[in-house]
Amino acid sequence: MQAFDGIKVLDITRVLAGPYASYQLALLGAEVIKIEPVTKGESTRWRSEGDAKLGDIGMSPSFLTQGANKSSLTLNLDSKQGQEIFLKLASTADVIVENLRTGSMAKRNIGYEDVRKVKPDIIYCSMTGYGQTGPKARYPAYDSVIQAAAGFMSITGTVESGPLKSGPPVVDYAMGMAGAYAISAALFQRSRSGLGQHIDISMFDSCMALMSSILTTYVNTGNPPGLRGNEAPSRSPASTTFQTADGLLAIAINEQHQFINLIKAIGLQDLLGDERFKDSASRRNHTQILRNAIQEALLTKSAAYWEPVINQAGVPAAKVLSIPEVMETEQTKNREFFGVFSKSECGLDRDIRLPKAAFQFQSDGPRLRKPPPRIGEDTISILTGLGYPMELIESYQALGVV
Repeated sequence: MQAFDGIKVLDITRVLAGPYASYQLALLGAEVIKIEPVTKGESTRWRSEGDAKLGDIGMSPSFLTQGANKSSLTLNLDSKQGQEIFLKLASTADVIVENLRTGSMAKRNIGYEDVRKVKPDIIYCSMTGYGQTGPKARYPAYDSVIQAAAGFMSITGTVESGPLKSGPPVVDYAMGMAGAYAISAALFQRSRSGLGQHIDISMFDSCMALMSSILTTYVNTGNPPGLRGNEAPSRSPASTTFQTADGLLAIAINEQHQFINLIKAIGLQDLLGDERFKDSASRRNHTQILRNAIQEALLTKSAAYWEPVINQAGVPAAKVLSIPEVMETEQTKNREFFGVFSKSECGLDRDIRLPKAAFQFQSDGPRLRKPPPRIGEDTISILTGLGYPMELIESYQALGVV
């Protein structure tokens, strides 16, 4: 039995963060019903990313990424009938996850206070850009804007490049993971107290959490971090990326023994008797001299050669890989991070590989059970399960309610 077998989740989310949160629950057995706008479904379905063919049929990579293990119900939440259907469905649910702009659900009479009247112990998770409170509570947001607003960009990049956002949408996925964690904690709390919960989670707070140690340093010392590029927080001279004879190599060192082991591994033992490099403080005072020496040694061989040599010496190091290269590594294949649906299972023109969770269980862990749904493919079965007769469902379809 999986962790969330028997838990029903209503997913009124879009883009990445919200769908990713409910997807984490679905991977662990929850029944997740994705509620989408009538006809067009979630807008993310139609993105043209990498392959326009998938976007053209409403199955873009962004949607596929966190669409598996879910059912799809189309519902017009702006209509009175749609709101009534939602509340009836909510009365049978354990969790509601929504990421509409602050106040949007309450405006439609389906907010937390409305739902708890029909389901007092509901776990209601609201995921927004800036949270339910504060002067920016009703501001719209996307990942890149939050990286700017929370200061994340101000420490990413170099003096030459200026502030940069991260390559992947890290705030979206951090928020999704935090949302799944918060919902899991609320469900556990409910199992002991019998009480429901309204969860207020924001992209802004999630981004701040990603910078926790950096923010702690600043608020307790008054020293802002500034642009860091590939520098480590410790400012260790040996912690950065170096050119090799073939490729870039990232090295990270925080401890004295790691520095000694690195120097021995790359053949620079003579430096260990040099007073300029005897400890971390001394090394920081002679950063460029030390880096030049390390760089010269590393240029004699490739990154692929140095990576195992340095790691076997107890020092973290990795060749800087491209995404295609990462997908072909034995480490990626061994971890089985991706699951596969065949063409016949997903009804597409190709097999699709989809990411699972960032962890494994000894038994009954995260797994893929059902391909990402087509728009509204489960609408009739969900409504008949609620007791709606087919004649009424057909009349709602004609009215654009479902």
